Amino acid sequence: MTQTAPATHASSSSSVPGPGCPHLARLTADFDAHDPHLTPDLAVDVHRAIRTATPVAYSHAHGGTWIVSRYQDVRAALADHETFSSASGVFFPRAAGTPRFAPLEYDPPEQNRFRAAMKPPFLLSRVRELHGALADLIRAHVTPIAERGHGDLVAELAVPLPLAVVGLAVGFTEHAQHSIRELTSNTWARMPKDDGPGGFWPAFAALFDGEIRRAREQPGDDYLSTLVRLPFDGRPATREELHVMLVAYAIAGHETSMNTLAHLLWQLGRQPELQSALRRDPGLVPAAVEEALRLWTPVDHGTRVTTRPVVVSGTEIPAGARVVLLTGAANRDPEVFPDPDAFRLDRGINRHLTFGHGIHFCLGAHLARAEFAQVLHELLRHPEFTLTENPTRYFENGRHICLDRLPVRFASRT
Repeated sequence: MTQTAPATHASSSSSVPGPGCPHLARLTADFDAHDPHLTPDLAVDVHRAIRTATPVAYSHAHGGTWIVSRYQDVRAALADHETFSSASGVFFPRAAGTPRFAPLEYDPPEQNRFRAAMKPPFLLSRVRELHGALADLIRAHVTPIAERGHGDLVAELAVPLPLAVVGLAVGFTEHAQHSIRELTSNTWARMPKDDGPGGFWPAFAALFDGEIRRAREQPGDDYLSTLVRLPFDGRPATREELHVMLVAYAIAGHETSMNTLAHLLWQLGRQPELQSALRRDPGLVPAAVEEALRLWTPVDHGTRVTTRPVVVSGTEIPAGARVVLLTGAANRDPEVFPDPDAFRLDRGINRHLTFGHGIHFCLGAHLARAEFAQVLHELLRHPEFTLTENPTRYFENGRHICLDRLPVRFASRT
């Protein structure tokens, strides 16, 4: 294995539970992502234990699920959308009445139509056009914190910035951006437990109705104003079709970016030598972005349902089975990523599965990468920052890996 300098090779462990944790054996034998005792650190140990013990595990949780954790198997399942269908819902279990999110929770040909309608704001050419506006937006968020000399990089940067970037790319109003964050925290975070009349979906639907009405009655040069008039299968998109596209923009567009950015900044804040390495060689910024995406997989897993019997690494999974694809475990598979629990800037091509694989590859990958890289470049213009308190890391709705805060202090300019 290639030796690396400490500045580019940092341990990622925090308060790792270890083999003495009373929940490790139980969750390894019967994995449940919604178990209240499962933390992000414990999940790393559980994932490792499952991945080491068997290519395919079975859990009795939620009516029975098959657990796939090794990189090659997860990647193959993501590529085989005909066998591993997402049409019954990737997020499982889910609150009653929650619609499918487009295009991820649709199979072709519906998936093709939704994806074609949703991708224009995230094309690489469009992301390049947004470079200047994105840089201005990032500078406006970073500068006040750096000049003050201290702040909370979650509350002041990782939370508001991705919402503003989604607003820039898609055209959500400032009111909608604030409402999306509030609703995400108060309803989406509680799914699947919250399925009452005030739960996740009705509140989002009401918000989107207002945005659709604004785009139709007062159209601008934003993409939302285009989307509401776009021919969809030879006709205008229905209210319900617009809803399932807008909820994907709203949640996928900011929740995953928020959590990835928070963890990237957390890694740099507790490993100042990584900041030094990036200052010496800004060309390593893309590697830092990819390593954060790999190591701190923002969505720990997704599910599929088999359309036919299928053999995965010698284990036959029956038709109609719910399969949990542990992306977080696959991204730490030592067969693909040597020294998998370390944050390394020397991995070269980073084949992580955070953005998925196959027909459901993340629409917003170009924009997310550009956003994270520009945040790092902007922060590197300012003095080194370090953590002043350790944040709490937790799972939101069983799959999103989150930080509650990230208090930092910037060194004085010399």
